[in-house]
Amino acid sequence: MKNVHKALIAVVITAIMVMLSVSVVTTAAGSNASLLNARSSVLTSATNTTSQTSSDTLYISPGPSPAYVDDFNPFSPYNPPSGIDSLFYEPLYQINAYNGTAIPWLATNYSWSANDTVLTFHLRQNVTFSNGDPFNATDVVFTFNMEMQDINEYSYLSSVKAMGNYTVIFNFKTADVPDFYYIASNWILPESQWQGVTSPLKQVITNPIGTGPYVLSSFSPQEIILVKNTHYWQPNEPHIPKIEYIDYTSNNALVLALADGQVDWAPVFSPNITSLFVNKDPTYNHYFFPQGQTVNLLTNDLEWPFNQSFFRVALSLSINRTQISSIGEYGYELPANAANIMQQQEFWLNSTNQNLSKSLAQYNTSEALSILESHGYYMSGGRLYAQNGTEIPTITLMTVAGYTDWDSDVSIISQNLKSIGLNVNIVTPTSTEVTQDIATGNFQMAQEVVTSAGPNPWYDYTGIGGPVPALGTAALTNEMRWNSSGTGFYRAYESFRSTSNPATQKQLINDMAGVMLKDMPVISLVYSADWYEYVNKTIGGFVTPSNNYWIPLSWDPGIMEVVALHLYVKSSPSKSTFALSADDYYIIGGVVAAVVVIGGVYGTMVSRSRKKNGGKGKEKEE
Repeated sequence: MKNVHKALIAVVITAIMVMLSVSVVTTAAGSNASLLNARSSVLTSATNTTSQTSSDTLYISPGPSPAYVDDFNPFSPYNPPSGIDSLFYEPLYQINAYNGTAIPWLATNYSWSANDTVLTFHLRQNVTFSNGDPFNATDVVFTFNMEMQDINEYSYLSSVKAMGNYTVIFNFKTADVPDFYYIASNWILPESQWQGVTSPLKQVITNPIGTGPYVLSSFSPQEIILVKNTHYWQPNEPHIPKIEYIDYTSNNALVLALADGQVDWAPVFSPNITSLFVNKDPTYNHYFFPQGQTVNLLTNDLEWPFNQSFFRVALSLSINRTQISSIGEYGYELPANAANIMQQQEFWLNSTNQNLSKSLAQYNTSEALSILESHGYYMSGGRLYAQNGTEIPTITLMTVAGYTDWDSDVSIISQNLKSIGLNVNIVTPTSTEVTQDIATGNFQMAQEVVTSAGPNPWYDYTGIGGPVPALGTAALTNEMRWNSSGTGFYRAYESFRSTSNPATQKQLINDMAGVMLKDMPVISLVYSADWYEYVNKTIGGFVTPSNNYWIPLSWDPGIMEVVALHLYVKSSPSKSTFALSADDYYIIGGVVAAVVVIGGVYGTMVSRSRKKNGGKGKEKEE
């Protein structure tokens, strides 16, 4: 089964759901435990999933799961149904991790000072929590201090202080500009409900209270109902009066429900999505798979011949990415650029790096052989030999057992590499074994995702470079064991932390990209697809290819609220215009004339779970 855009986190979700099953034991935590766990007065009895759909209700699935969990702890945002928490809790800024767009949310603006070591936010006024309590700087300071003290987050901060009711000042120990978005994306919690809680991570929340557009109405393991938050701060929002989360336990069941119009918004993988879903009602049934971060071919750079950068470049030129895209990935995942950055972020590259990134991603075995020959390698009898006459031994290429598209990908790569005289042996261990072998350096080549995610390439490059872990030692970063010393890559990467200047940022990104293209420590193959289906028969305002205003992932707890607030009931007299105007949008990126610069991540809650690889990975297909 491959769902929720190949997220490794989905495997974790499944494990959690199996362990927690239907019921959750409430953990007392401080004097306010009863307030945190008491069901809201708006709660009504749960209904069953056999009820007929309603034209004024948005039906959501975040992907298949055994059962929903009655716990809406914001520090466990992937409790099923994943994504629902972002309809209760809100951040200071909403951030689009594809292209760097940011929307002021609970904050209206921010500024850097003191050589980028002091960050000041000005908060939105006249905002209340769903229980009617006012929102102000006290709640922001409390939230961050609780996380710093009780969860050991934000170690780069020395203090968080309020200046009046609507200004918050974050003092950094040293300049670390990219961490702006870890801060800006953090959900803000009401002090009145969380004070006295000593173990936030363990607290079970059955009555979520936040500033978000919806409140919990009813819960059952198969169905959750949300209704409008009558205290919501955005005028005339939300436009959808009720949201229902309906649980489906398999991809097949979810695809059928979509085709029958029982679900309006879902992320599901199917190799036959057109015939099984779109063709059932082509007027209203649609899918759109935006391209996410890159899927990579890793080489163990401590082993010969992979320790030679020219050899890695030759490998890149010997791989037919178009074939991988069309055959291995059903055409859903497009060929990636060689700079190993997201498709939406190529505008960061200067013309030289853009051209080189495209050319090194082309299938060009003649150029690959020319590079190898210029370093003394030669072909004889269909095999590749080094200058000293040593035949390149059979190479082991690893991928996870059961990932049928990746099975096809590595088969294509194996055939491609024969054209430069390489013999490849494919092995398919379990997901756990692959993860462990890559971490400890027990591999030669492997297909995996090692990049992070965020709206500029600095985040894409997080985890690449830095100290070289010894073989046999579990690596948290630089699993390919690339020796970047002397290349200038890590120097540029670290320098990026210390500047909010757009021009300087762009130069540093191009410095890093130039090294990536020359040394090729990671070979990008395709962009991972973000699965997204929608039915717009009764609900309008969805993200479309022609109106691609936000990331449309119903399962992502860091980003889905923006899409939810764009949606409206078609039969309603007035459709959603989204309360925040175009003037409230900022573009994150040094090449765009804008107020806000530097990139970010999906959200602090998401980034905690995606520290290693941005939440991307694979899940077994059925």
